[in-house]
Amino acid sequence: MRRGCATPGRMNTAQPTPTPATKEGSGHVPTLSADALLALITDASNAAGLPVRLVAAMVKVESGGNPRATRFEPAFLERYIRPLKLDPEESKGRATSWGLMQIMGQTAWTCGFRGSFEELLDPATGLKWGCEYLHRLCCRYPREPWEVICRAYNGGPGNRHNAANVYPAKVLRAAGGVWPSREG
Repeated sequence: MRRGCATPGRMNTAQPTPTPATKEGSGHVPTLSADALLALITDASNAAGLPVRLVAAMVKVESGGNPRATRFEPAFLERYIRPLKLDPEESKGRATSWGLMQIMGQTAWTCGFRGSFEELLDPATGLKWGCEYLHRLCCRYPREPWEVICRAYNGGPGNRHNAANVYPAKVLRAAGGVWPSREG
């Protein structure tokens, strides 16, 4: 199912109910069966009009399938977040990549996410917002190949033609060595 491109902000920003494996207070790294993870990836991919195989490959590269994966990016904080003069907790959340697709807090916020950044660790929520951002990149660069879209996802739109970024090669390997079609 192909989702069309629309103006930003059109997306429903309601947050899904946390999946049982990640309910607050669980205190452990949730585990998802391969089937459960694939079902969540399929749902989020289809809702955003993206190839399931591509999103699954990105999840494998970004987080290894760990929905609780996080990575704080100090350089991102200094360059992009500090000038916004936000409180320290908000700043750190926006400069951290979250969950299965390792979406940056700032990127999710720009796409319309307004929950607690820890909510991005919920598999369905993190996939929803990671796929939303990937969909927006596809709309912004409709004639670019997946390699370029993946670079933009990983390093920001300004780095989409940076050949030194090896992220697309990792995604391509995880996707079985062949890019999915960009056709509807």
